[in-house]
Formats: sequence, C-alpha cells, structure tokens
Amino acid sequence: MEGQPQTGEQLARIDTKLDVLISQHGHVAAQVTDHETRIRDQEAARIRADARLDDLTTRDADQEKRLRAADRWRYALPVTAAGSLLAGAAAIIAALGKH
Repeated sequence: MEGQPQTGEQLARIDTKLDVLISQHGHVAAQVTDHETRIRDQEAARIRADARLDDLTTRDADQEKRLRAADRWRYALPVTAAGSLLAGAAAIIAALGKH
C-alpha cells in the first residue's frame, strides 16, 4: 500500500505542474497575440507612410512642373516687352518716314 500514497503524491505534483504549464502557456499566448497586434499596427503605419510619401512625391512633382512653367513665362516677359517696344518704335518711325 505504500505505492498508492506515492502515486497520489506524484499525481498531485503532476497536476500542479500541469496547472503551472497551462498558466504559463496562457501568458505566452497573450504575449504572442499582443506581439502580433503590434506587428500588424507597424505594418499598417508603414503602408500609410508609404502612401503619404507617394502622395507628397506626386504633389511635389506637380508643383515643380507648375513652377517651371511659371518661371519660363516670367523670364520671357522682358524679352517680349523689349521686342514689342522695338516693333512699336519701328512702326512709328516707318509711319513718320512715309510722310
């Protein structure tokens, strides 16, 4: 009969160890779930950042194109104004020269 109390003690120790392992497993599972959630959040943030970067890059390219077009137009104004003045002066001289 001495074998039965020892078996009972062994079963109690095994039961206790199983309870501890189950508790630890639940804790580890919660950590894994939390880690997975944080990874998904980071991936979503990266995707949003990439989309924002693409949007800013497109907007910057559009603004650069508009600025260059405005600069070409603005830099052409003095030459156009000088040409207009010279053409006007030539027209006046030509009109006065005929009379």
